[in-house]
Amino acid sequence: MYIRFVSPLRTRRRGVDYGIFACAYQCWRDQRTPDYLRDAIRTELKWFEESLPVPGIGNFYIKSKKRWYADGICWFRSDADEMIKRAYALQALLGECGWNISTNGTYEPGQILYRDQYQIVAKPGALTPTQWH
Repeated sequence: MYIRFVSPLRTRRRGVDYGIFACAYQCWRDQRTPDYLRDAIRTELKWFEESLPVPGIGNFYIKSKKRWYADGICWFRSDADEMIKRAYALQALLGECGWNISTNGTYEPGQILYRDQYQIVAKPGALTPTQWH
């Protein structure tokens, strides 16, 4: 199974919602966020920056009708226990900032474009839950 933390921020193409990290960086940069929350969010983001491999930009692209689109979305592998635990902590912090981060799970993430020991990047398929509900 694959797990995705989804923010209410929507991308322009395919109606896919951004993941937790886009929201976390936005909240961390927002000067209206209280300092104690910005510090806690930064701590979690720093941990992910040091611990979670970053897929190369090319791993997000799909060729369609002779054009390349960044349609790949990230999912945690369900056996990435520490990553998921820390993502739940980040979810709680973002909740204190007023962001409703939800989780989606699927066995059918779509076409897998990248894989490592913690995550995958996949092009969503017809059955893939890509939006926040």
